[in-house]
Amino acid sequence: MGTFYLFLFMVIAYTCSTVNGNVYFHATKPTNEWWSNTITYQVYPRSFKDSNNDGIGDLKGIIQKLDHFVDLGIETLWIGPFFKSPMDDMGYDVENFYEIDPIFGTLADFDELVLEMKKRNLKLVTDFIPNHSSYKCEWFKKSIKREDKYADYYIWRNASNQDDILKNSTIEPTPPNNWLSVFGGSGWTWNDERQQFYYHQFNSKQPDFKIRNPEIHKEIFAIIKFWMDRGIVGFRFDALRHLYESDSFLDEPCLTTEAECKVNHDSLNHTYTVDQPENIEIIREWREFVDNYTKNNDRPISSFIATESYSPIKVLMQYYGNSTKAGAHLPFNFGLLTVDKRNIIESIDTNIKKWLDNMPENQVANWVVENHDNPRMPTKFSPEMVPLFTALKLSLPGIEVTYYGSEIGMDNTYVRPDQSQDPNNAGGNRLEESRDNERCPMQWDSSINAGFTEAKKPWLPINPNYYKVNVESQKKIPTSNYNFYKKMSLLRKTDTLKNGDLQTYNITKSIYILKRSLLERESYVVVMNFGSETETVILSNYVKNLNEELFVYLGSENSEYITGNIVSTVSSTLYPLTLRPQSVIVLTDKHIELEKIDTQNAGTRISSTLISLLGAFLLLRNFF
Repeated sequence: MGTFYLFLFMVIAYTCSTVNGNVYFHATKPTNEWWSNTITYQVYPRSFKDSNNDGIGDLKGIIQKLDHFVDLGIETLWIGPFFKSPMDDMGYDVENFYEIDPIFGTLADFDELVLEMKKRNLKLVTDFIPNHSSYKCEWFKKSIKREDKYADYYIWRNASNQDDILKNSTIEPTPPNNWLSVFGGSGWTWNDERQQFYYHQFNSKQPDFKIRNPEIHKEIFAIIKFWMDRGIVGFRFDALRHLYESDSFLDEPCLTTEAECKVNHDSLNHTYTVDQPENIEIIREWREFVDNYTKNNDRPISSFIATESYSPIKVLMQYYGNSTKAGAHLPFNFGLLTVDKRNIIESIDTNIKKWLDNMPENQVANWVVENHDNPRMPTKFSPEMVPLFTALKLSLPGIEVTYYGSEIGMDNTYVRPDQSQDPNNAGGNRLEESRDNERCPMQWDSSINAGFTEAKKPWLPINPNYYKVNVESQKKIPTSNYNFYKKMSLLRKTDTLKNGDLQTYNITKSIYILKRSLLERESYVVVMNFGSETETVILSNYVKNLNEELFVYLGSENSEYITGNIVSTVSSTLYPLTLRPQSVIVLTDKHIELEKIDTQNAGTRISSTLISLLGAFLLLRNFF
């Protein structure tokens, strides 16, 4: 009899878990921390707003536009990098971690920014670059001279032919191993003064810290404390997979030809230079530090750690930490950056499922669709696709990361070779892939230079579509990308989208559906047509437990639907759900009459389910 009841329990459990269809994510524990459902808006400071008319965005410019975030429902700003830098990697080469670069302003400007953000209940996260500094950093200059503790702040190694060099100074030094730079060529650069090579995972003006040195850990803590003292609530740690290198200094295996393995970073199997196990440990160290800082300083809100790493999914999941030691709150999820336009639906579904299936229990997901290192959405797909990806990313559970300008559907801008500013061109001399194209100035209005600057020439060219793709114009158009984004942002504040379950339905090569639901709360169904043909969808054929009629919460401009329209979930003739190509519609059962009907239907469903289970019980009992 015991075996029978165990079997029956398994049947019931399985029925409950699958009755609603294809469940990818079940909200097991509501997370009420401020960051758990936040939109993190990435401000690229050079391109956001210029206040002093030098053609480059700055901190005071951001202050001028803070009400923009309030209007959109944004809660968290990720700004950076803004540290003092010679800009050999556009600020990711830091000369002084305690100073604001003069092109962005002063520490007083920063303090004003924090104050004005607090008035608006906005929270500030900034970039932190722990892997390296600029070659102009005082620490590196002292390291060259072997001064005191700084002698061991960077990775220095003798040449493989060091003995020969000591005998004959005209001999060309040979690097200690075959490690390469991400930007191409050897990762080792010879320093005549110190008579050693230093290692750099990126360009030669970005020497890597010797992160194994405990003194570097102390420096990182001091920098974190300095900025948290000034009001920052969190950090986005850059290039984490490159932080540690193996202390064996062995050659990395060559995957292609000998010639390629001397210059092309992708030609090596990076056994010793990326994703070292110590990377996981140091993230937990930082988390412990910021948590203790928050506790010891009676901060009213918790601190926040995000990490950037283009690592395999199994590595990224370790960034979250474990049950005994917490890690990052947000290991950046770049899955949706890699959507294959040849097979959009399957690619989106696979990447969503991959993250949620691998994510540890009670952690928070996050979604990145655009950023400063990858082409913008209209460039990869089409301008019509903007609302689809907006609806997708803002209806998924967890944290959403918005790149500046995404709310109006900004596109990449053509940057001529003579206008290029990015010294590294996305990791080499590939102008067609220059990161400048997705970093051009924010388009505020239809005035000259899109309201970004009154200077004659901005630091990068303005997209010529600014006369129509700009914030001011789109605010006035109810169906614009701006207002679509704003309404989706508002929807994220509902209990259903904060804590509800997610179901996804990959039903054709064109139609993709998300359903968010929460017990005793309204449900939302997002239907997207990524295809090139008009499609009629009978939702009840795919999504279970729906009312026969749903209300339109929001439709993209090209969908033909407006808020309040009724859509049938069962009929192809009466109020059918018919979607034009590359359009999206958000549906809800949120209506007083429908809520009553749904409650009655729910009772009927429960009763019928119990009857079915009772029948199964009697049948199985006879069997056993």
